[in-house]
Amino acid sequence: MPSDLDLLVELGRVAWAAARLHAGVRDSINKHSGSTSMAPFELTLGQAIADLEKRATINGRADQVEWVRDFGRPASHRRNGVIHAVTFTAPDRKQAIGTVDMSPPGRFLAPDLRAVTLALIEASMKLPT
Repeated sequence: MPSDLDLLVELGRVAWAAARLHAGVRDSINKHSGSTSMAPFELTLGQAIADLEKRATINGRADQVEWVRDFGRPASHRRNGVIHAVTFTAPDRKQAIGTVDMSPPGRFLAPDLRAVTLALIEASMKLPT
């Protein structure tokens, strides 16, 4: 399978950081519902963030509602741009990935992927418990 090997590690980091964020959001939802972390969980990251926002609103957790707006949803959108990207051969003849709608950055280079990873990590670290 043709690929740009320089991107594979960074893509893995995006996926791992997104999975860690997803676990944190799941744990926050479970605290609202009294479930354990071992309870079945089938929501996507976007669905989980929306569910957390709903539960946080009902339970008066303005800090979590603000987190959804300021960190959770923006990080999820950036992750989606990467995860739903398409492959193509770039003008420099390298295999590349880019946003479906060509929104910025258009083509993801290693620094762009690192920025997405950092946004996901920041969202995880700032998630109020």
